[in-house]
Amino acid sequence: MTDAHLLIREYYRYFNERRFADAADLFTVDAVIQHRPDGAQLRGPEGYLESSRATIAIFPDIQIQILHVEQRGDTIVEVDLSATGTHQSDWNMGALGVLKATGESTTIRHRELLEIRGGKITFSSITYNLQAFVMTGSDPPR
Repeated sequence: MTDAHLLIREYYRYFNERRFADAADLFTVDAVIQHRPDGAQLRGPEGYLESSRATIAIFPDIQIQILHVEQRGDTIVEVDLSATGTHQSDWNMGALGVLKATGESTTIRHRELLEIRGGKITFSSITYNLQAFVMTGSDPPR
C-alpha cells in the first residue's frame, strides 16, 4: 500500500471518529477545498474544519466508507465513497436552495478527488449527483 493510500485511510478514519483537527492537519495551509454543492471554495485546514462541521450539523451520525481508490497520476487520487447518515438538519446549498431535513437515514454515493503532494492534501473536490439525492433521498449505485 502506498503512502498516499495510507494517508487516505487515515483521513476518512479521522472523519468517522470525529477527529476533525487531526484530519485538518493532513491539509496544506493553501489547499483548495471544493466540498460545497454550490462550488464555493474553502482553503486549508480551516476550510476543511468548516466543511466537516457543516456536514456533521446536517448528518450528525454520518459514517463514510471507502469503496474504491484509483490512482490518476503521480499526485491525483480518485476515491469512490458511500456515506450513510440521518438527515437531521436542513442542507443549505447556497444558490441551489435548501434541502429540508427528512429525519431519515440515507446513503449518498459520492466521489472525492484528492491531490497529495509531500504527504499532505493540497486539493480536495467532492462530487455527487444532487438531482438523484433530491429526487430519491440517496444517490443510485454507479
